[in-house]
Amino acid sequence: MSSGQKMNLQGDRRPFVIGLLAFLFAGMIAILSGSAVRSLHAADAPKSTKDGVYSADQAKRGKDAYSQNCSSCHMDDLSGSGQAPPLAGDTFMDDWGGHTLGELNDTIQNTMPLDKPGSLSPSDALDILTYILQANSFPTGKTDLKGDSNTLKGIVISTK
Repeated sequence: MSSGQKMNLQGDRRPFVIGLLAFLFAGMIAILSGSAVRSLHAADAPKSTKDGVYSADQAKRGKDAYSQNCSSCHMDDLSGSGQAPPLAGDTFMDDWGGHTLGELNDTIQNTMPLDKPGSLSPSDALDILTYILQANSFPTGKTDLKGDSNTLKGIVISTK
């Protein structure tokens, strides 16, 4: 083999090596961007009622407000009666699982009690919502649930 032929063989390897390096570099970028995308999705993942989004004290206040404003129709044990649906148990979960706390809070705030819709204060409606969460065995957290719309819309009622 002449020295010119050796030079051509080495010259033929350069595009291969450059292509291989480009391929490896592109693979590394894809792996790193995949990690970034997973991190973004984790940060964007909605909270759920399994995350302890309300406090025990708030649910206690909610129980008191529920007793005063809701129990005559929905019963003391939240089992419902007649036109008043259950607020605890399988039927409640079938109806509300997958919805947000924002939707449930809006329903409580704007349509309850049925004989005086919209008469609950925002804080009472929110406290009642937390009592409903407690009655459905969702865990408590260390802080009260905040009543702002963005927070409530970002928390999904977990299916069990």
